[in-house]
Amino acid sequence: MPARILSIPFVLGAILFLYLAWETHSSYSIYVVPFVIALAFIYILSPQINWWWWTRRPPDMSPKLRILLERHLPYYQRLADPEKLRFRRRVRLYMEANDFMAKGMDEVTDDLKAVAAICAVQLTFGLKDFLLSKFEHLIFFPQPFPSPQYPKNYHASEIYEEDGAILFSAEQFMKGFLEPHNFYNIGLHEYAKVFERSYPELDFPPLTEDHWLELQQISGFSQAWIQQWINLDPIPLRPVSIVHFFTWPAAFQAQLPELYAAYARLFNQSPGKAGTPVLGELV
Repeated sequence: MPARILSIPFVLGAILFLYLAWETHSSYSIYVVPFVIALAFIYILSPQINWWWWTRRPPDMSPKLRILLERHLPYYQRLADPEKLRFRRRVRLYMEANDFMAKGMDEVTDDLKAVAAICAVQLTFGLKDFLLSKFEHLIFFPQPFPSPQYPKNYHASEIYEEDGAILFSAEQFMKGFLEPHNFYNIGLHEYAKVFERSYPELDFPPLTEDHWLELQQISGFSQAWIQQWINLDPIPLRPVSIVHFFTWPAAFQAQLPELYAAYARLFNQSPGKAGTPVLGELV
């Protein structure tokens, strides 16, 4: 952590003057005060200090977490090397910028944090602002859970807009990322809802109930299956269509070319495009 590194000389200075006060003369103790004040300021401002440093020298993902991208995300695999680096740095920054909370489990593991960040970055890769900062609290349960919004449903995911929170069942969350052709990706699903609420001024294309059948032809997931997987009814069509746009871009473009073009303009990217999906300058 940059703030911790910055604090080292002040810690050493305080220790030095404490030693001098102990071994030589008590008058040296007064010199400890500025170092303690400086350490207090560093502690209070550590999030801002860390973020300032990271945005200027973006860190990369660890080799262990990078495996998630290399083995399980075709979107990332199609990127050119410079874009892969930009993607990984955004993932790492997202992990540092947001608050992760465990409910009913010991901790939110790094792979859960990374996959959440991957979903967010995938949707916002064509934008300058990729943090979706209106929703900065991520809460993970080990399995489906009830909530104040849905107290009678043990469900897999939701967003709670008033608190800027995204809630996930870790079990369904990881299955959807690791095996998106067998299990619906609730990570992308909830972040699609977050994206829509973060950019209400955008011109989202109209959808009809007929799109459910066309999306099923793309993925094999029926409306009823997705509702059962998340265990909420109704399931909004918009995020489901966005999940399909990013997960099956070639089939989506073939099945729904006009909707694909509309989403490509909206997200400033064509996810099936090799090298870089971004269509122009970041917007």
